[in-house]
Amino acid sequence: MASMPPPRRDTPEQRYADKLQNRAEALAKQADEQSERASGMYGRFAGGQPLLVGHHSYRSALRDRDRADNATRRAIELRGQAREAQWKADKAQAKADITARTVERTGPWQPSDFQPGDVVQARTFETQVDTFRVKRVNKKTLTMWGPGGGWDDPKRTYDRVLSRTRDGVTLTEPERNADERDQTDG
Repeated sequence: MASMPPPRRDTPEQRYADKLQNRAEALAKQADEQSERASGMYGRFAGGQPLLVGHHSYRSALRDRDRADNATRRAIELRGQAREAQWKADKAQAKADITARTVERTGPWQPSDFQPGDVVQARTFETQVDTFRVKRVNKKTLTMWGPGGGWDDPKRTYDRVLSRTRDGVTLTEPERNADERDQTDG
């Protein structure tokens, strides 16, 4: 069950993600330019002309080939840096999205918001969200159904819960009862 990312907000996490994305795009552009440059440098050898040992053009052909090889190596290196930068940007964006979903919440989740059988989306790591079915509602945590038949059931604290689905209705905000609404509204 994939959820829509929250609207972009001007948060430190989002600014950092944008900065990393811009860097990844700049590195990818540099890698493309370097690759084009290297391809152009091989133009002298496009027809399959071998290096002619003893010919007056031999030394300049060697230099041209070495320059083209070095340009290709730089392009490959830049492409690797661009991939790494894109990976970091994607991770930072995931963190920014999760942070935005958490910050927008009007109040904390509480044990009264859950019951066994609910389906919840919970943050498992800094940038990863997983979906679980609630097995038990505890005072400070939710016990989820795990893959090991009970011996490895994961527990998540309420602050890690991002949404709850019950009877086909998904809530991203904790339900507030009438007393709490009156206190905050009035």
